[in-house]
Parts: sequence; C-alpha cells; structure tokens
Amino acid sequence: MNLKTQIAAMLLAIALAPAYVIAQDMEFNGTIVSKEEKSIKVKTKDGEKMLAVGKSTKGLENAKDGAKVTIKYTEKDGQLRASEINPR
Repeated sequence: MNLKTQIAAMLLAIALAPAYVIAQDMEFNGTIVSKEEKSIKVKTKDGEKMLAVGKSTKGLENAKDGAKVTIKYTEKDGQLRASEINPR
C-alpha cells in the first residue's frame, strides 16, 4: 500500500470507531417495576429506567413484575433498548 492508501484506511477506521462503541451492548441489574407492550420499567440502584422492548428482545418472558433481572441494552437516539433480559 502506498502512503495515501494507508492514511485513508486509518482515517476510515477512526471515523467508524465511535459507531462501533455506541452499538455495543451495555448491562445493568435491576427489578422489573412494570411491563407494557413496547416498554419495561426497571428499578436500579441509580433510580428507575424505561427501556424499549420488541420482538427481537431475547428473554422477554423473564420481564415479570418484581423479577430480579440482568438487562443487556443499547442506547440509540437517547432511548434505551433492551436486547436481552435474563433472570438473576
């Protein structure tokens, strides 16, 4: 590769890095407060959080009122979206 190609490849990698970091799942523990059709409310040590859920959310059957759970989620456009709900 010539120098221009190497620089272009490096700039592309730097430009795409934030998108990769944002798309990664994050995780927290909490207790299900309520479950709606498209959202769940979870009580955590930091307060209550509202997360969007959908058909692609794994383990949605674990989101029962009062259940202690570990939730994997992503954040997009300021909204938390549950990707996986597991019992603790």
